[in-house]
Amino acid sequence: MFNNLFGRCGKDVNINQDEIFNIADQASGMDLKNEEQVRALIQSVGSIVGRKVDKSVEDQLTKMILNGEVPTDMDQLLKMMM
Repeated sequence: MFNNLFGRCGKDVNINQDEIFNIADQASGMDLKNEEQVRALIQSVGSIVGRKVDKSVEDQLTKMILNGEVPTDMDQLLKMMM
C-alpha cells in the first residue's frame, strides 16, 4: 500500500519516506479537533514536499479535517491529492 502511495506521489515531488512516517506518527497522537494542531500538521506536510500551502487551501483542508470529512480510504485520499 505505501509503495503504491510513494510510487504515485514520488514522481511529482521529492519526498522522504522517513519524514512522511514521522509526521504520520506525530499525527496519530494529535487532537485533530484542535485547529492549531491541524494547521501545523498541514504546514509540516507542505514543507516536506517543498511547497508553500496557500492560505485558502489550508483553510479548506483545516475545515475538512475538523469536520471529519477527510476520507479514510487510501484510494479516495489519493484521488483528492492528485
